[in-house]
Amino acid sequence: MRSDDYDQIELQVIQDVLDTVEAQLRERERRGWRLTAPRSRIYAAVLYAVIVSARAAHTFPATLDRADILDEIFDGIDPFDSAAVRQPVEDAINNHTVQLL
Repeated sequence: MRSDDYDQIELQVIQDVLDTVEAQLRERERRGWRLTAPRSRIYAAVLYAVIVSARAAHTFPATLDRADILDEIFDGIDPFDSAAVRQPVEDAINNHTVQLL
């Protein structure tokens, strides 16, 4: 595979992750929750989880699309090697929102 192809795959993964986070943020805000940190902090937390997961795969080339955590982010499927359920999007949002009464 050409380097340009890997670049496009990585860009698509990043875009898909950001779109997923944004959709969940908007839904949370629609239900009366407010952010306690910049959106960029939440995006960064989720992207970091993807990067860590991709590195943990120990595959070559180490591209983001090989991150086990993507199944969990996009489909809610537990990674096969997970001892505990990880919810990176929900965790990042929960850690940076409060509900207004």
